[in-house]
Amino acid sequence: MSNKNKTEQDQYPFDDIRYICNSTGLITNSLQKGFDVAQLPNGDIIVTEIRIVNVQYTWDKTKQKMIKLNQVL
Repeated sequence: MSNKNKTEQDQYPFDDIRYICNSTGLITNSLQKGFDVAQLPNGDIIVTEIRIVNVQYTWDKTKQKMIKLNQVL
């Protein structure tokens, strides 16, 4: 195998069954979790995860300020 062919295979792994199996699982799991997924032409995969954090505050009349009650991830 020439260096040119090896370089092309490294850049485009879509003919490698191991890559296809692993990337398909990663993409499927990420989409099921509601994440955004982008698969680049070189085979790289970008997953954007957004975490929602709910924080509850209450007004403390004595201290005259907002007090954090709890935080839920």
